[in-house]
Amino acid sequence: MAKIKLFGILSTKVALDELIIEADNIEELLIKLSVMESNLNMEELKRSLIFVNNKNIIELNMFKTKIGPNDNVSILSPIAGG
Repeated sequence: MAKIKLFGILSTKVALDELIIEADNIEELLIKLSVMESNLNMEELKRSLIFVNNKNIIELNMFKTKIGPNDNVSILSPIAGG
């Protein structure tokens, strides 16, 4: 099961600092996360910066990026300002 850490605004929407989720890829992980945590939705999760073992999923296989039991996934909320 992968370790999931949320940062920024997303971290304020969940009770735990770290979540453990079993999933085959990032897309499945995001679906499970949005079901487990009702304050999170797929739209905002998919807009977030997502890293697997400190590597951006853009450099990997995007939402089809495989994840395993020893992987660390970081999800950072998009930042907006003006």
